[in-house]
Amino acid sequence: MRLPRAVGLAVALRGALLLWGSYQDAHSAVRYTDVDYFVFSDAAACLVDPARQHCGRAKGVWAPDWLGDPYARATYRYTPLLAFALAPNSLLHPAFGKVLFAMCDLLVGVMLYKLMRRRGASRKYAGRAVAAIWLLNPMIANISTRGSSESIVGALVVAVLSLASEGRWDAAAAVFGAAVHVKIFPFMYGSSLVAALYSSTSDKKVAMTRLVRFGVLGFTSFMLLNAACFVFFGKPFLQETFLYHLSRLDHRHNFSPYFYSYYLSLSPSPQSTSSPLQLLPRHPLAAFLPQLALSLGLGFLFGAQDLPYAWLVQTFAFVAFNKVCTSQYFLWFLWLLPPALPRLSLSLLRTILAAVLWVAGQAIWLSQAYRLEMLGEPVYREVWLAGIVFLVIQTWVLRELLVAYTGPGRGRSGEGRQEGAKEL
Repeated sequence: MRLPRAVGLAVALRGALLLWGSYQDAHSAVRYTDVDYFVFSDAAACLVDPARQHCGRAKGVWAPDWLGDPYARATYRYTPLLAFALAPNSLLHPAFGKVLFAMCDLLVGVMLYKLMRRRGASRKYAGRAVAAIWLLNPMIANISTRGSSESIVGALVVAVLSLASEGRWDAAAAVFGAAVHVKIFPFMYGSSLVAALYSSTSDKKVAMTRLVRFGVLGFTSFMLLNAACFVFFGKPFLQETFLYHLSRLDHRHNFSPYFYSYYLSLSPSPQSTSSPLQLLPRHPLAAFLPQLALSLGLGFLFGAQDLPYAWLVQTFAFVAFNKVCTSQYFLWFLWLLPPALPRLSLSLLRTILAAVLWVAGQAIWLSQAYRLEMLGEPVYREVWLAGIVFLVIQTWVLRELLVAYTGPGRGRSGEGRQEGAKEL
């Protein structure tokens, strides 16, 4: 499929979902719009009209009197730049943010297509892969049109890959710093970037110079954005955007099997004890440290060979073993799948099996989550067990991705083997 046609169909799909979402929100008890979108919108309203929203002034030392505090909105734990981006929700139309997220979806698709072409994929294969996995994927379109902001992060992450593939490392470093500011999880790609830059030349002095330059530029970009946000929004910005996620204990049901231990920790029985052995699984770092070690290790292992593939397996491992896992997190590795495809050698049967098991794992969990949330049944253990089943399935899929890696120069496109694909 040619890219212009795929983009046109993608626009039509997202437009139809936006219209349907507006209708469903107005006529159904079950809203189409994601609850997070209301959080974003409320924070944006607090930002631009604090008096009417009763939010109070921003708490930074340089905050002007007219600037409101987006963190007055409970559960807003994002960069204030997102609230700025959605300010037109209050000034123009409440669906502005959804349109913005959908446009970022399209931008990701265009960048993925160009990245695949740069890596040696044919026009036909690149168009089909991007259309099937991203542009015309109903799950992707559903998530962005419901009001998830993940496509903004996706645009930044794919932009880093695209710039790196062109050898524009300074620009890649600046965008990488911005990506980590907007959503902290891309920091894990630092290990694969280190491996890629260090192996980019046989002259190790030159390699170290490149590494230091990339690190300085990336860190400067990251810190400049943080400093600007801090002087306007103060300590709430640091706490809600960064520190909260280190100590987060999300007891709400989600795909992660960790949720149940966190849920129990909030309502211990009178007979419960508090021995270190019992408390350890409930500590937020108990999940974070193994997850981080695996993700960073995969980056060091594969970053020198192929950045898109390294980022794919890093992200898949990070999401699978995360202490909080929701469906929008799946976008984090789906936008990396198309450029990694030429390095994967999976039979059609194994591909179908992996896809079916992955979807089935979600269906099993959703069936139990529906009983808990919609029917009010006390099925916490069933949700927890479904999360464990899904973790096992994701671990198996990760193994398949690792086994299927063919290495540089031995990639496969949809039209057969392609030699000499351009490396990152």
